[in-house]
Amino acid sequence: MKLLILFISIALCFVLNAVNAQDQAHNFIRLVNPVKETTVVNSPKFYITGQTTAGAQLMLDTLPVKVYTTGTFAQPLSLNEGNNTFKLTSILQTDTLVKTFTVTYNKPLQAQPTRGFAIEYVKTIPAINQWLQPGDRLQVVMKATPNMRASFLKGIEMTEVDSAEVGVSGIYRGEYLIKQGDTLAEAPIQFRLSDNKNILHAETASKLTILSGERTIIGLTTGDRPYLDYGLGTDRLGGAKLVYIDTLVQLNITGKFGDSYRVKLAADQQAYVPKQNVVLLSGVHFAPVSLTGNWTASGDDQYDYLSIGLDKKLPYSSSTLLNPNRIVINIYGATSNTNWIIQKQSLKEIKNTWYEQVSKDVLQVNIDLQHAQLWGYDIYYRGSILIIKIKHQPESFSLAKLTIGIDAGHGGSNPGADGLTGVLEKNITLAMALKLKAELEKAGTKVVMTRTTDSSFNNSARIRYMKAQNPDLLVSIHCNSADNPTVQGNSTYYKHLAFRPLSQPIHDEIIKMGMADYGNIGSFNFVFNTPTEYPNVLVETAFLSNPEDEEKILQDNFQQKMVEAIVKGIKNFLQAQAPDSIQPPPPIEEPSGKKKKHLG
Repeated sequence: MKLLILFISIALCFVLNAVNAQDQAHNFIRLVNPVKETTVVNSPKFYITGQTTAGAQLMLDTLPVKVYTTGTFAQPLSLNEGNNTFKLTSILQTDTLVKTFTVTYNKPLQAQPTRGFAIEYVKTIPAINQWLQPGDRLQVVMKATPNMRASFLKGIEMTEVDSAEVGVSGIYRGEYLIKQGDTLAEAPIQFRLSDNKNILHAETASKLTILSGERTIIGLTTGDRPYLDYGLGTDRLGGAKLVYIDTLVQLNITGKFGDSYRVKLAADQQAYVPKQNVVLLSGVHFAPVSLTGNWTASGDDQYDYLSIGLDKKLPYSSSTLLNPNRIVINIYGATSNTNWIIQKQSLKEIKNTWYEQVSKDVLQVNIDLQHAQLWGYDIYYRGSILIIKIKHQPESFSLAKLTIGIDAGHGGSNPGADGLTGVLEKNITLAMALKLKAELEKAGTKVVMTRTTDSSFNNSARIRYMKAQNPDLLVSIHCNSADNPTVQGNSTYYKHLAFRPLSQPIHDEIIKMGMADYGNIGSFNFVFNTPTEYPNVLVETAFLSNPEDEEKILQDNFQQKMVEAIVKGIKNFLQAQAPDSIQPPPPIEEPSGKKKKHLG
């Protein structure tokens, strides 16, 4: 292991020194942004980034540009509308190199009205294939010649929107409430534009199916870690997830939007499930509802279990609270018939459990825990019995008694972000993960890692592997990146509120090193923050896109100090859980000034 760490450290030192050693017989300039000699942009804000020989003097026209020890630089440009030509000069002793480039700033064109008698485009909102049912609203938009008569479907009138609202005339909107008896099977929406003499027709690229609503459509969850999204929104890491859910759970499907089915959870709550995570059932099926039966809460040597009797596998979601330490589960389609909650002497973590019928079709299960910190839980079905499995607090908070998982982000064919020097995130994360492993093992910790070499390992496989290892907590190491090279700093991330207490002290200790504070960030959608089975934290060590951060993170001794800060943060987290960390109340002073002994 020491040889492996040494090898990676040497490789990173090579990257660091390559800048200084890059053919030191001559000077060089390498632009990262812009890539081409002529670049067209539609914003006046623009940064030039790149690399020159370390120690060189760099000038942008007549303006000095800071060169970091890695040779990297980042400089904002002031752009005027039109062509902006800049001269970048690198001076290294008697070797002078000049690079000229042009950035053309074109203001974004304002939308123009459609010319002539024409339909420019038509679309549904959202502009994807849809299944709708009675009670849903079909929303459509047309851009066409202003001041015309526009309609869709069978003559439903559209209204032209005030140009002050949308910035251009000729935008028409229409809305239709789907009614019982409406029919349409995977067909485009038809549109019509007319004046006194002419008529034009158009149709959407997306297609609409109208469900009759006369029968319930049931889907069963399937696949690897099926999940429900809150809505149809998305970002780099996907949509905001309501819950990862067990397989073969019955879902009431009420629509489809693109590649996601809409799911009715309750009268006033819906969610969305990816098409690949659902198998639709044929035939006639009833909506997934159930009365609850008796509950049993019991424990073994590692976990407490709460078993809730149901007739069907109903959908559910869960969340956590702090102060009090509580797990809250909503079971959708459940109505209480529970008059018997058995709680065994074997319980170690469950303090109290009860339910509330928060609406006619949502049963809320509350579980208060004995200790201030949640160490993990899982929810799954055994037959139609819903099981909530809660991990016991470790017997010891000493690092020597714990198992800690470490994930070195990316790897193999997935390089992650790259820095201005060309360094790859996957190499930084592996180097730091191995240093973290070594530091924890010095304290006697058992360490399990998702990778110890430059190997490809997809996220689903990583999670399966780590769950099988059953760590007490997990740290995932990554590097950040942003389009704006001035963005910098350290950040830690959590998804579940119960695991924030792990992420905060780690971030605190790293900030003490002098890193900028990018934040302690919650509700994060990163795949390694999604498990509930163990406390977990994502550490975005630094921004490779920022020359100052990259300069630091490339240094072996800086990596070591950050790893030590992570370990210190973990220790602080553990210390906060230890019984002897609770301070007794201050002694009570007598009027005479004498102190009473504190009892207990």
